Order: sequence, then structure tokens, then C-alpha cells
Amino acid sequence: MTRYETISSLGDDLIKLMGKGIIPVHILDWKVYYEAYLKQTELLLKEYGKPKKTWAAGMVAEDYKVSERTVFNVIAFMEGR
Repeated sequence: MTRYETISSLGDDLIKLMGKGIIPVHILDWKVYYEAYLKQTELLLKEYGKPKKTWAAGMVAEDYKVSERTVFNVIAFMEGR
């Protein structure tokens, strides 16, 4: 199970854990970035027949005004175990 799957499985408990200071608030931002990346990857896959992950990461970085490096760090974190 990846970190993203674990975080997603928490549901509403994620907010409670953030409120108690157990999980850092930036994890919610990272979850949003990662979900946007997954959506962008899916759209590019349909359009080009390939996932185009670097393009997807660049688009997410531009949309959320963060660096591409940040998006790649988020992807690595969320896909880790």
C-alpha cells in the first residue's frame, strides 16, 4: 500500500489527525497536488497514448504555482511505501 492509498483511506480522520498535530498540514496540500497529477497523467494518456508524466508534473506545478521539483518530491513521497 502506497502512502497515497494510506492517506486516502483515512477519509475524514485525516482532518482530525491534522487538527491534533499528528499529521502535518502540508500533507493535505501534497494530496491535492498528487491527485491533480494523477488526473493530468490520465488526460495526457488519453490524448497521446502515453502517460507523459513529466508534462503532467509541469502542468500541476504551473497550476498550483509551485516548482516542478516540489511536484516530483510529492510524487516520490506519495508513491513510496
